[in-house]
Amino acid sequence: MAVDASTASPNSPSLVENEFQFLADFIPQLVWITDPAGDHIYFNKRWVDYTGYTLADSVGPDMWNNLLHPDDRARARQVWGHSLASGDNYEIEYRFKDKEGGYRWFLGQASPRRDEADAIVTWFGTCTDIHDQKLASEALAERESEFTTLADNVAQLSWMARPDGHIYWYNKRWYDFTGSSPEEMAGWGWEKVQHPDHVGEVVGHVKDAWEKGEPWELTLPLKRHDGEYRWFLTRAVPVYDEQGQLVRWLGTNTDVTKMRELQEQLQNSYDDLEAKVTFRNLELEHEVKNLRKQLGK
Repeated sequence: MAVDASTASPNSPSLVENEFQFLADFIPQLVWITDPAGDHIYFNKRWVDYTGYTLADSVGPDMWNNLLHPDDRARARQVWGHSLASGDNYEIEYRFKDKEGGYRWFLGQASPRRDEADAIVTWFGTCTDIHDQKLASEALAERESEFTTLADNVAQLSWMARPDGHIYWYNKRWYDFTGSSPEEMAGWGWEKVQHPDHVGEVVGHVKDAWEKGEPWELTLPLKRHDGEYRWFLTRAVPVYDEQGQLVRWLGTNTDVTKMRELQEQLQNSYDDLEAKVTFRNLELEHEVKNLRKQLGK
């Protein structure tokens, strides 16, 4: 006999059961219930709509695992088995097959319901579709991996800083060159690898540049992991968002030691040549004067 919801008690078992059934079928997750041993005894309508399995086909101890992607089955069994044995909450990401044969990523979660003696009576579980978020996360992770690979293999020492100049990232070449750790270099830790004769000038220049928010460059010596100092051309550019707010700085340090040495050599050669020319001109003037004396002029 049907229960009249308008007259039935709010605690009526039939009314509560109907309300639960409505809620379970209404929410976007696949809902399931198992007994203490892990045998499924209930699935909601969304489960049937997604998998194409009838309720009769869906119950059982291991049916659900057959719907998982082959690469996820062993892991799912292990995680579910741990929860059944320990009573710990269940949580896992896996791929479930739909009725067309395609797979989508789901977040599976379950918690035990216990009686007054703390014995597990049932497990209530849900499977939440996270396919789009998972693909977006994987795409982001791939882009980050590509960025890291590129950044770690360019010739320059590279870094990124917050708008106030707090450096929060260096590429691998920076750490290989300086022999430092991320903890040592965080923030203004880069001062530790500056030459003591130049650090004051460098810090002052950099702080002024941060405040102006304009691209800047500076040539400075940096200490290598073996204690030797090498000259670097440091360049930094600000990055602004669509609202015109400064969001970060991108910087590079290019080793110009050899270039400076060549410039010094060229300058020394030029100075030496200029001195020789000057000296030769003096000699010629002296010879001209002597010649004029000999000619009586």
